[in-house]
Amino acid sequence: MSMRIAMVSEHASPLAVLGGDDAGGQNVHVAELALACARSGARVVVHTRRDDPDPPRRVDLGPGVQVDHVAAGPAAHVPKDELLPHMDAFAAELAERWREEPPDVVHAHFWMSGHAALAAARELRIPVVQTFHALGVVKRRYQGERDTSPPERLGIEREIVRQARHVIATCTDEVFELVRMGASRSRLTVIPCGVDLERFTPHGVRSPRRGRRPRIVCVGRLVERKGVGTAISALAHLPGAELLVAGGPDAAALDGDPGAQRLRALAESDGVADRVRLLGRLDRDATAALMRSADVVVSVPWYEPFGIVPIEAMACGAPVVASAVGGMIDTVVDEVTGLHVPPRDPERLADAVRPLLADPARRARYGQAGVERAGRLYDWDRVGASTLDAYQRIVGPARGRFRRSAAGRAPELVPRGRDHFAALQAALTGLEGEIERIEAWGQHLAHVLAGGARLLAVGNGGSAAEAQHLTAELVGRYVADRQPLSALCLHADTSSMTAICNDYGIEEMYARQVRAHGRPGDVLVALSTSGRSENVLAAVRSAQACGMTTWALTGEAPNPLAGMCDDAVPIAAPTTATVQELHLVAVHMLCAAVDRELVLGRRTRRAPGGPLREVAREAVGAGSHSTVGG
Repeated sequence: MSMRIAMVSEHASPLAVLGGDDAGGQNVHVAELALACARSGARVVVHTRRDDPDPPRRVDLGPGVQVDHVAAGPAAHVPKDELLPHMDAFAAELAERWREEPPDVVHAHFWMSGHAALAAARELRIPVVQTFHALGVVKRRYQGERDTSPPERLGIEREIVRQARHVIATCTDEVFELVRMGASRSRLTVIPCGVDLERFTPHGVRSPRRGRRPRIVCVGRLVERKGVGTAISALAHLPGAELLVAGGPDAAALDGDPGAQRLRALAESDGVADRVRLLGRLDRDATAALMRSADVVVSVPWYEPFGIVPIEAMACGAPVVASAVGGMIDTVVDEVTGLHVPPRDPERLADAVRPLLADPARRARYGQAGVERAGRLYDWDRVGASTLDAYQRIVGPARGRFRRSAAGRAPELVPRGRDHFAALQAALTGLEGEIERIEAWGQHLAHVLAGGARLLAVGNGGSAAEAQHLTAELVGRYVADRQPLSALCLHADTSSMTAICNDYGIEEMYARQVRAHGRPGDVLVALSTSGRSENVLAAVRSAQACGMTTWALTGEAPNPLAGMCDDAVPIAAPTTATVQELHLVAVHMLCAAVDRELVLGRRTRRAPGGPLREVAREAVGAGSHSTVGG
């Protein structure tokens, strides 16, 4: 049975004409993600607020995708920052429709959509996934008093973070903000936006050029925070170059548009009006042709939750100069596919663009690297497959399936070195939120091992190597010179392991050893990138029956192992290799915490040289752990 997906996008209809104040990247994202999910066999309904009385209730967006117009407030355009009073009615309509046609999962886009979706899904017990696209706390930080969001926004966003089954962030920078808001790292996944690689390509029509002026292109809405004004002011330091700006209303309506009036006035005051052309709204094909004609595409918003424009420009083969904010830190690789600059700094922008305009070979190199990066990482089918994987983990295998590639799995590409490095950096960001947990593990482990308890470690394949690494550091030493600690890696006894497999089956290979060696108060560390290895799960069940403490190092949660153990550190990363690399980092942090507690802690509590076990007992109190001497 196909998975049934309800997407909620209260103000950003996938059918909307782009370029207005409230129509931009989110509209594209919702439309393309819905179509990508449908291409994998899902059935998708996108619920958006009716802002026009004419369209029918349901409109086909493409094969497998319908847009549902929900009556909530006037059937007319209402600025998104004025929509909150209509969200109760929106939620009531959603609940009514979902009673008749229940989805397997709801994916809410933007904070008001999340607010309405959670209210509608609560009684029906439908899981809700949230993508914010923009966070109120970030908008408030950069816009200050000019922020027109309702004052309730920040509190509602925190409540969504608390209640949503899962949150999909579009970039690693957003993860920092979400964790500060109270998000659990185990319920966070980073999935970027994508690009239409059939439309945005280096091959195709190019917009005509007038003369031989170097061409700089900006694409985006004409609101102040998008940074078009920064590009105009930078032009004063780039004599001879022209700037073409696509966005806003149709060209015929630019004269009456406040954003266009502001930018034209700025161009006049900076003395560059003769080199700035506002083109108004362009369709997607015309936008691609404009990007292909550019010497440099500039995207310098004050802040940007993701930023689709730089990826589209990269896919077209244009070098990109982007402000180092939000998702553009991830997408534009500095000095590889383009350059990073600080936002709201025209002189620094000009300093970055000037040498690019003077160096065609460098521009070509950046452009080719951008084409390759966009094709590897930001294809919508790849983004859709990652999103469907997130849904499937939430709803379970029985609640709808989707088609996979001929190899039997979601599309996956072998990363290049730079992409591997970027994934490692992103995963480290997530691990940062687990430092206190790992420190606490180390302190507990130091006390119980010094008191005579034992650590057992299990894992398969690469995880087995990490398990053995952990026990070696404890029996030997990590950094500090201390007494050896009892730690056994259960795959290291190959004779016992193979005998158990022959006599009892592979699922018992660790569980039987746990029952042999484990005692109340001991600790089992279980490592599994999938969190689903049956022999590891069996080991945890045996450890818990023995009265042992159980900890897990896993891949992305939720997974059975993380849910079963007393505590877990899940790692969200795109590949098994990166998960294992982060497990090694966690192992080293754990061993360092053990050393600090046993050696540095001892020095602050008593004179050097006292018995290690006595130090531990003094630290935790007599009788606080039931252990057996090793």
